[in-house]
Amino acid sequence: MLVKNSVYKAEFTDINNLGCGICRIDGVVVFVDGAVDGDVAEIKIIKVAKNYCVGRIERLIEPSPFRAEPDCPVSKRCGGCSYRHISYAHELDIKRGYIEGAMLKAGVECEIDPVISAGEVDNYRNKAAYPVSSDGKTGFYARHTHDIISCDTCKLGHPVFDGIAAAFRAWLEKSGCKTAKHLYIRRGFATGETMVCVVSSSDKLPAKLELVSALTAFDGVKSVYLNVNPEDTNVILGNKYIKLWGDDFIEDLLCGLRFRISPQSFYQVNRNGAELLYGEVFKRVEKCSPANLLDLYCGAGTIGLSIAARFPGVSLTGVEIVPEAIENAKHNAKANGIKNAKFICGDATDAGIGGFDCIVTDPPRKGMTKELVDKLIAEKPKNIVYVSCNPDTLARDAALLIAGGYKIGRVSPVDMFPRTGSLEAVAMFSLD
Repeated sequence: MLVKNSVYKAEFTDINNLGCGICRIDGVVVFVDGAVDGDVAEIKIIKVAKNYCVGRIERLIEPSPFRAEPDCPVSKRCGGCSYRHISYAHELDIKRGYIEGAMLKAGVECEIDPVISAGEVDNYRNKAAYPVSSDGKTGFYARHTHDIISCDTCKLGHPVFDGIAAAFRAWLEKSGCKTAKHLYIRRGFATGETMVCVVSSSDKLPAKLELVSALTAFDGVKSVYLNVNPEDTNVILGNKYIKLWGDDFIEDLLCGLRFRISPQSFYQVNRNGAELLYGEVFKRVEKCSPANLLDLYCGAGTIGLSIAARFPGVSLTGVEIVPEAIENAKHNAKANGIKNAKFICGDATDAGIGGFDCIVTDPPRKGMTKELVDKLIAEKPKNIVYVSCNPDTLARDAALLIAGGYKIGRVSPVDMFPRTGSLEAVAMFSLD
């Protein structure tokens, strides 16, 4: 076993989705933050665990051809970006390998397409959440900690977010507010409409008028909310929303449709990437030509309504557990003139799935529940289009569906989150 504080020469052969290079020394796997596959380096062992070690680069002997100079001053400390230190072309190759590895580990044989991307690696996020420290500092959490790294400019978010965050920090200092926990911002990229939400442990904020005045000075701000979250957990938003100023919602355009976005409704954080992702869904829906389609985990209805608009012969039913998202979905259907759609508030696991010849499912990172997978296998809908934000749970669920009699088609990865370790993918499971 390797010894803590010992120094070794290492050649890195892989890199994981956290941006850690991987090498093997005397048969032991060692993870080194900031190392790149292809690097040759002198490393010090800083942690020894039962089945692996963690190291730190002491001296870079030979840099990898995939290595790039980070273009963010805090990227080495902030937990937001995993791949600022490698080329984007290599990042796409790594992400395809991530899905290949997950499928191989789960025993799933399938063809995997090259990762497609909208090509925008900066300023693509339409949502940001800035944690607030007890001394009024805002920024982002350092990786694996609750330490806040100050960040005046984030390269992932829309540029207006930086100005709003700066105005919020100035208000914090002037007002002396001690209850703020997060600053939460959403923006419609096509419309320019922006919503700002201050998350606080209390429903009482000092200098509210000054806060609203500071935030609404920015172009496009249409709505300002106070969200009350007294709980000390990792969940950002609480259940209580108080509108301080403006509209109840903002809107954005996606796949030719107009969508209403409330503070709590799910909406893809990368609009242009979402259009690519939905395009892969459209290809699979067109292939199976369904008459009745069920959209599970439908959120505000973006996927299902985009399908219904493109294929007007399809009868759509959406299911989502968040009541406000269902109300948004109903409004979105009406606003876009889509009459062949209905939406039900409920848990996807409890949804009635009989009578549907195609099911679209877009679960959270934890994937579908085992109960839902079992229900799908028992009811046997002809086609299941699976939209995944986690290759590992996609692979797990794929193995279960295949064991239940389904065949998997090509898997199409989409880079919705450039410079991070996250990845979306679309796959279709069919009975014939």
